[in-house]
Amino acid sequence: MFKIKNIKVSRVAIALSLLFLCSCSASFTYNNLTWLSSFWVDDYIDLNKQQNKQLKSIINTTQQWHRTTQLPAYKQDILNLKGLFNQQLDYQQLKSQVVLARAHFQNILEHAHIPLAQLGLTLSYAQREELIANIQTQINEEYEEYEEFTELTAQERKSERLERQLDYYKQWLGKLTPVQTQLITQANNAHYDSSLLWHQYKQTRLNAAQQVLLNKALSEAEFVKQLSYVITQREAYMSEELLASNDANLALYVNLLIELNTTLSEQQRESVNDEFDELINTLTDLIED
Repeated sequence: MFKIKNIKVSRVAIALSLLFLCSCSASFTYNNLTWLSSFWVDDYIDLNKQQNKQLKSIINTTQQWHRTTQLPAYKQDILNLKGLFNQQLDYQQLKSQVVLARAHFQNILEHAHIPLAQLGLTLSYAQREELIANIQTQINEEYEEYEEFTELTAQERKSERLERQLDYYKQWLGKLTPVQTQLITQANNAHYDSSLLWHQYKQTRLNAAQQVLLNKALSEAEFVKQLSYVITQREAYMSEELLASNDANLALYVNLLIELNTTLSEQQRESVNDEFDELINTLTDLIED
């Protein structure tokens, strides 16, 4: 009932900072990242030959570092989660492990932010405008989808999310019991919908990037420093309300896992362990490639 989340390059505020990310369970994507990146970049900006070469160098270097240092850490996280799952779960231990697993994304940004900011420095003013405009279009489209979603009643939105949640847990557990369905439903009803807050965060972060990218008065050193800050300091652009909702939803998630763990049949427990093993095997294959 744990998963490595897919990182969608086409859904981020600073597209250049995330081009090397992918789902750790998608071997094809991971192993062909340099080749696939050209398709992702084309959605946002036309790079010249030298810039493409520079980007591919960043991706290759980052991927080598990621394969040798981060994938083993991901694997250890899954092993730790599996170990916790097969004993009496402790709230603080489980929460700490989930937080640690989520922090790997920040590690990637910390590793690659300087070369990415230096790549941003090579963009012409027209390229920077193009990049900002295309990301803005993406954010606007997401907001339109959000507005369509909000036309539903609160209960309808809860029901749609509940269906996704039930499908997710069924993938890990198989057929759910009435008690398990009730626990998932209760957690879903208590979940804080922060969709609008996430949209505001993306817009705020893009605005900050725009201020850097279009500021002709910045020295090269100051440009790299300020763009690096936008790339790495994600929480600086999140509202207090969003940070609080993230914490509250994390607590709900951890408590639900603990409660569900006490209700599992032997068959369901075996199913979860099989899912863990599949993730571990996939990560092992990627590390050894």
